[in-house]
Amino acid sequence: MKLLSSFRAKLILTIFPVVAGVTTGALMLAEWKFSATYQRLFEEQFESQITAVTLAKARRFNALSTVLERMAQKPEVIQAMKEGDFAKAGRDLRPALESLAQERLQNEFTNLGRLSPPPGENRDDRQRNPRGEPQRPPNGGQSAPFIALINAEGQFVMNQRPRSGSAVTVFPGQSVETMQIRRNSDKIPWLSDHKFEEILNQQEVGYLLVEAGERRGEQVREVFITPVRDPQDGTFLGGLVFGLPLPAIADRVLYEQTRRSDYGEIMGGIFIEGKLVSTSVPENQKEVIEKAIAESLGRTGQDNQEILLPIGNAPHRLIYRVLNPGSPFPQAVQVNLYSLAALHYEIHDLRRSAVSLTIIALLVALALVMLISRNLSGPIRNLVTAAQEIQRGNYDIRVPVTRDEVGHLAHAFNEMAAGLALQEKYRSILNAVADRTVAERLIENREALGGELRDVAMLFCDIRGFTALTEKMPPHEVIELLNEHMTLLTQVAYDHGGIVDKFVGDLIMVLFGAPITTGNDAQRAVACAKEMLDARHSLNQNCRHPLEIGIGIATGNVVAGCMGSDQRLSYTVIGHRVNLASRLCSIAQAGEIVVDADTARELAPDTIMSALPATQLKGISAPVEVFRIH
Repeated sequence: MKLLSSFRAKLILTIFPVVAGVTTGALMLAEWKFSATYQRLFEEQFESQITAVTLAKARRFNALSTVLERMAQKPEVIQAMKEGDFAKAGRDLRPALESLAQERLQNEFTNLGRLSPPPGENRDDRQRNPRGEPQRPPNGGQSAPFIALINAEGQFVMNQRPRSGSAVTVFPGQSVETMQIRRNSDKIPWLSDHKFEEILNQQEVGYLLVEAGERRGEQVREVFITPVRDPQDGTFLGGLVFGLPLPAIADRVLYEQTRRSDYGEIMGGIFIEGKLVSTSVPENQKEVIEKAIAESLGRTGQDNQEILLPIGNAPHRLIYRVLNPGSPFPQAVQVNLYSLAALHYEIHDLRRSAVSLTIIALLVALALVMLISRNLSGPIRNLVTAAQEIQRGNYDIRVPVTRDEVGHLAHAFNEMAAGLALQEKYRSILNAVADRTVAERLIENREALGGELRDVAMLFCDIRGFTALTEKMPPHEVIELLNEHMTLLTQVAYDHGGIVDKFVGDLIMVLFGAPITTGNDAQRAVACAKEMLDARHSLNQNCRHPLEIGIGIATGNVVAGCMGSDQRLSYTVIGHRVNLASRLCSIAQAGEIVVDADTARELAPDTIMSALPATQLKGISAPVEVFRIH
């Protein structure tokens, strides 16, 4: 604990948290900015992709809408569908629709040939054309159109590739790719309990999940469903379905663009009818993503959302947006996701660098603390040592003074020590000429010892035969004799709580009850007198000049206070009782203690004393009752 309370330890405990806190804050800010930048790049890519799809969708609608409506109004097609001959209607529509699809796709997928083939497709498959048919657009297997007819009840009556036991009509002479594209269901999925005619009031654009054969699996087609009506009576005959791949295979393009970047590849796809269709997301990850999107759509109902999703051993950030909110078609969701493993690695590397920098900063801070604290703690230790010396009474101690703030403190300390030395000198002189208690009261407050009436017990002690004894003694021996005698009696007076009022020649005057009373002042005065006799008797056994003393004690009301002039004051008492105590001392014989009646009444009952005859004392008109203490 002593080590922790030192200045050096406090400085370390102050600086180290600051350095660690600043470093931690800077690291957290850097991580936040790094993550925000990483996420912003991802969102910008996503928004760019969504924008591209939206613009391409608008261009496709402008290019196909009118053409498809004209095809649906062809008399031969309307007549065939009225007669229920959907095969004939298909034969009339198929060449024009396939030609339209080829033209549109060649226009949209001009740059797609630069991409690497998606998994499962051989580059040679895109070049073969064994029947001599018109050249298919690039990536033909992925971009084959979906062509179907739907009757008035909402059933697919012309749905490319036939299934065993199915009554579906197939186009004669269809290309292999076109025959592979079909719906897995014979009924459109968005009707529910509604009639097809109620849903298809006008041409609709939506998305459908189709099968593309075992090699290519399920794909998404953006479909135009154009109503077919009898122009004469307006009878609803069904619908013409024409579907093309999404306007640009954006997820594959984005994947190819980003997979060699430092941030890692961005994967994407379309979530539709509970399935994720993607050429960039691995198959073993699709189920987790499908479940997460389905739960989010069902829980929030929002058209766009961001999800943090653990896939495998790495966290991923997934963002999706509904492409056709509010549409009667199956909800299609554009999905993009990327792994956060690279980001976490970069953050981990950033943290390691920050920890290394923090350790270096702390070591530098420690070195600076040691240097600074040594320059500060040395002078402070000198001040502490000097303060301890002053506490022991050595006011002559001084500390070195430097030119800094600590030097100002040292200079102030030296001035304080000099002031204390001077004050102690004054105190010692004051204690020598006045009683200690009186001196302390005067130092605290000069006005505290003003005049007041107090009940005081006054003790006068005088040496018997002192003049004859010292008549022929050298002066210095007389002073030594008196000093020895007065030192002994003064100590006895202090031991009993008395206040030495004054020394008058060989007489000592002691007060009990002024300036402070204890409530038994007379009893203490008698006890002090007895001990003075015993102490003088003991000293007489070994001293060169034995002395005998007599003691008189009187108790009563007197005036107490500091008296004198502004230059010289003395604390004393005045009054009749003071004179009485002095006269009692003068009649006391050697080794005798005499007291007045008031003092006798204040003594304990077990005090042994005897009454003396009433005595007429000098300066006192009436005889005084006197008692001798045994």
